[in-house]
Amino acid sequence: MAMFWRDKKMSEAAKNERPLRRPKDTPLNQQRMRAWQPVFTHGTSIKAFLALGIMFLAIGGFWITGNKKISEIRFDYTKCHEIDLEDEPELMPSENIKQRFKASSTGHPLAQWKRSSRPLTFDGVTKNYTLCTIDFFLPDDLQPPVLFYYQLTNFHQNHRKYVTSLDERQLKGKSVTRDSIESTCFPVISSRSFREGDRGQDEDKVIYPCGAIANSFFNDTFANPQRFPAGFDPDSNQLITCNMLRTGIASENEKLLFKPTTYPIPLEPNDSNGTVIVPPPNWSERFPNGYHSGNMFNPADDEAFMVWMRTAASPNFAKLIMRNDKQVMERGMYRLQAFSHFPTHMYGGTKSIIISTTSSGMKRNDFLGISSMASGAISITLAAVVALSVLHKQQALNDHDYLHQ
Repeated sequence: MAMFWRDKKMSEAAKNERPLRRPKDTPLNQQRMRAWQPVFTHGTSIKAFLALGIMFLAIGGFWITGNKKISEIRFDYTKCHEIDLEDEPELMPSENIKQRFKASSTGHPLAQWKRSSRPLTFDGVTKNYTLCTIDFFLPDDLQPPVLFYYQLTNFHQNHRKYVTSLDERQLKGKSVTRDSIESTCFPVISSRSFREGDRGQDEDKVIYPCGAIANSFFNDTFANPQRFPAGFDPDSNQLITCNMLRTGIASENEKLLFKPTTYPIPLEPNDSNGTVIVPPPNWSERFPNGYHSGNMFNPADDEAFMVWMRTAASPNFAKLIMRNDKQVMERGMYRLQAFSHFPTHMYGGTKSIIISTTSSGMKRNDFLGISSMASGAISITLAAVVALSVLHKQQALNDHDYLHQ
């Protein structure tokens, strides 16, 4: 009986005993892992700097060589609306033109531009807009793919509040409420909140697509480049159009982020009771009667909108708007036309048209080549400095500086 009572007490003590907090006896938990830490000597430092230098110089040389094979021409048309005479061509300032071709354009007609006023109709409402026409000479054939960009400067898409001003759920087609987008789309949230103090509307409607990025969507429109068939006659109507496509400019991953909306859409224009959404304020001229079944914006069909929603990392950037993957853009005189809507003068920026080719599948980027060459030169210089320091002051092998503590 005594033995039974003692065993019972021992079992109860074992139950009350707290588990040990000691780590498991493993190399990882007991910090017995083998480690290797390099000891930098003059020899290893020189080899490392030389290897990095050769690598960066090779990458930089590859980029610079590839960039030299790229043909490109760009026109700054920011001040086209300031041309004095309407429908009167004049020489385009040389500082507005930048080009890179193997062949020279010397001896050929200089680029001209003119300002015109042409009507455009959006949803039954017709207004006059500024049409900028540029006639220029292309000294080389441009082999496909030929890429058509617009470039903006001093436009800070990388601002921290601008970058986050969108709602991904709304772009994917979900009919989110005003309250759920208030924190993501500020300040372009709803018809009433955007115009502070406006209480005259019967109902506060959600802006679709909401946010500052969508509201500032680049709205200049471009016609396909046209080639004069023979000679240069500014008044000629017999122009050959280069077939450029507005599809294939967005990546497949980007297309997955945009779906048709599930918000209710009215059948007739100006039916305020049939919808809970309105276009962004800066889209008012494109949708003067609001959304309806005949003009409803579908982000899944607008690749230019997808490209715009991918914000740029710097204030100066170019975005693809058209491309030609099959047809050669032959040498000769060409005409570009752009309806100028985007107000770059409001923030002190510029806008340009860029027509460019590619090389080895890469687009022109001088920065990568120059920065790689600079990094390579710095690494080679450091290797030389270390080598000179060894020659200048050699140390004995038993020097205590070599000991690794």
